[in-house]
Amino acid sequence: SVGGRTGSVYKVTNLNDSGTGSLRDAVSQANRIVVFDVGGVIKISSRIVVSKNIYIAGQTAPGGGITVYGNGFSWSNANNAIVRYIRIRMGKGGDSGKDAITIADGNNMIFDHVSVSWGRDETFSINGEVSNVTISDSIIAQGLETHSCGGLMQTNTGGVSLFRNAYIDNKTRNPKVKGVNDFQNNVVYNWGGGGGYIAGDSDGASYANIINNYFISGPSTSVTAFTRGNANFRGYVKNNFYDSNKDGVLNGAALCESTTCYSNMAIQTTAFA
Repeated sequence: SVGGRTGSVYKVTNLNDSGTGSLRDAVSQANRIVVFDVGGVIKISSRIVVSKNIYIAGQTAPGGGITVYGNGFSWSNANNAIVRYIRIRMGKGGDSGKDAITIADGNNMIFDHVSVSWGRDETFSINGEVSNVTISDSIIAQGLETHSCGGLMQTNTGGVSLFRNAYIDNKTRNPKVKGVNDFQNNVVYNWGGGGGYIAGDSDGASYANIINNYFISGPSTSVTAFTRGNANFRGYVKNNFYDSNKDGVLNGAALCESTTCYSNMAIQTTAFA
């Protein structure tokens, strides 16, 4: 992703929901590098729709950084996005049936050091004609009841990479994967009865690397780490650990590298490039 590499610099100078100097105004037009002269909480009453070629440089905010509270964001078709160091807290006042972060179609996006929680539908959800999206060093947590979903990672064409993230306290979809997926060095904690990593549950072909992850049962966990796999889901699995005993000590065991431990997905012997 090139972000706003050739764009103009827009300074966020206030914590208002809208208007000149607001975050909403900053991302309303394409080709911008968004920096912050202020830190704090931006309370929004409606969803923020992000344009193409936008770099949100949350690390430039002073003090404790930037938190956006009250509703969610859409990065649908917001190609060439870079988003770093921002907290998004949707909350129960957000739009019913919507995600804290939605991507429905688009390509070449990077989300790094993003903390997103309290989604009303999914918390971080990707669907459709999507390719080349990376989510790294981020937290996807506490999807609100009754749905309480970490999110869908379902693509028709391209791939999604998830590196060094934490899925925490989501009842289900931590994540639910279809298409091309690279899932490495993540931690999944305290999923509920809906499932941890949901392997496709689909007639469509899926291809995933699942490497060096740690799954930790919590008070709400009632099913195994991997569920709803089938022969259409092809997975290369290596060095994944599962701590299921809820004893408060991180002492999980390595998962076997067979369909038995991965809910009947088709286990591959070499990683996908």
